[in-house]
Amino acid sequence: MRLDKFLANNTPLSRSEVSYQIKLGNVSVDGIKATSASQKIDENNCNVLLGGRQVVFCKYVYLMLNKPAGVVSATQDKKQKTVLDLLPSEYKKLNLFPCGRLDKDTLGLVILTNDGQGAHKLLSPKNHVKKTYEFECIEPISQNNVNQLEQGIELKDGYKTKPCEIVLKNDTQGQITLFEGKYHEIKRMFGAIGNKITFLKRISFASIVLDDCLNYGQFRPLTLTEQKVFEE
Repeated sequence: MRLDKFLANNTPLSRSEVSYQIKLGNVSVDGIKATSASQKIDENNCNVLLGGRQVVFCKYVYLMLNKPAGVVSATQDKKQKTVLDLLPSEYKKLNLFPCGRLDKDTLGLVILTNDGQGAHKLLSPKNHVKKTYEFECIEPISQNNVNQLEQGIELKDGYKTKPCEIVLKNDTQGQITLFEGKYHEIKRMFGAIGNKITFLKRISFASIVLDDCLNYGQFRPLTLTEQKVFEE
């Protein structure tokens, strides 16, 4: 890997800023001062210092974002703000994308990464990765409604949903856990029983739980333990 790419991907610096730091003599590779931004390095084994501090190579980036309403789960959109627009500029060069999508008006946990293979594995229908949401609806939910939804219910287009799990907080609020990810699935499920979702927030994805310390629009890197879900 080129030295400037390595530093640009693993520090807040742009490539031009990296080149400037090299010219100033602030970059060394394995104890030798770097003189060229195009220098090839072994990113897995070399020791790169920037201003005397070691730069650690990260092959992939994993971020937890608490998505606010009104933001689309996309990498770019000409008319609407995307989840990537919530990140500082230094993240824009890392080719991040949302691992799974939330509707524009749905809140909560979105994982942003550049690990295409890991994301594909988690999103594959055959893996049945669970996703839990807090919800609120207009009409009271009966136990019969819960049973219908948990066993799988036929939607208006004829598709029958997979079994899910529901825990009620009261007769219009609760948590629902899905093991598949169909378009507008929860809203369509509640529509099938004559109800309507008014609030929806994802609070967990696989074993990753939304950090209570994150306000809407805030993010943090996944911990090493949380990242293991991409390796399993």
